[in-house]
Amino acid sequence: MDPLITIAGLFLFIGLGVFTKYLLGKYKLIDHSVQFFSKIIYYIILPLVFIDTFARRGLELADLSILIVSVTYVVISIVVLLFIPFKKNGALRKAVLLMSIFQNNVFLGFPVLLLLYNDISAAAMYSLIIFVLHISVAGLLAGGRENILYSVAKIPVLYGFILGTLIHYTIYRQYLSIAFILSPFHTILSYGAVYVLGYTLPLTLGHVREYMEVLYITSIWRLGVSPLIHYILLLLVPIPLLYYKEIMVLSFLPPAVMNTVIARIYGWKPEVVASITMILTLITLGIIPVIMFIG
Repeated sequence: MDPLITIAGLFLFIGLGVFTKYLLGKYKLIDHSVQFFSKIIYYIILPLVFIDTFARRGLELADLSILIVSVTYVVISIVVLLFIPFKKNGALRKAVLLMSIFQNNVFLGFPVLLLLYNDISAAAMYSLIIFVLHISVAGLLAGGRENILYSVAKIPVLYGFILGTLIHYTIYRQYLSIAFILSPFHTILSYGAVYVLGYTLPLTLGHVREYMEVLYITSIWRLGVSPLIHYILLLLVPIPLLYYKEIMVLSFLPPAVMNTVIARIYGWKPEVVASITMILTLITLGIIPVIMFIG
């Protein structure tokens, strides 16, 4: 699909979510339905997408540098962000942690990289690793320190990752004959999560003034600290120039749409998460043409 059409589809489904809330959000049935759809995305669609992805791709030795960079970035980010003084409650701190660390690699990153380089080779592996870490960290934060193992065991996407990898190295050829069955779930995941984002967006952004500290921390990390950490880490590992460029572009993208889905499931101020995600998405879309101009 043309990347411009993909980006247009992104905002179309955001608008559809906002439109649904504006017309029907006052009805509890609609709100409960969106909540139910969020759980379907998290517990069913995500694992199916990971089964399909890893069943097709498997694991490669060449991905070691990307693995080192992505895991080290997440660990450094968690350690530093946990020590930043923050006045808000625990739930909002968890939301800030997720928004600051985990960016929109797939919904926005893939179309942008196709526009810039006509390639997503590095982005595919990087995104898969970050996504596993994303869901894992969210599950650990939700479970608390006393229930870490229980939280890990409850993360649905990990089972998708394990099953997909086993399929690749055991019945790969047989799987390819039926792979078309799971292919549509990639699109459902992308636009379904975006629709939830749109529905969660408040009809006014006036309340964001109350959470300016959250916006400042998230903006500084996504647009400044994250690219700096990635830049330093990429200097320390052997990696092709194209891969370097792709990961650096991903490093400054806005918070992932999936943060809103996770925040909605766990009650971590989803309206604030959705609003800040939208603000930083618009800012990033203003930066991308500049990057395209300077190459």
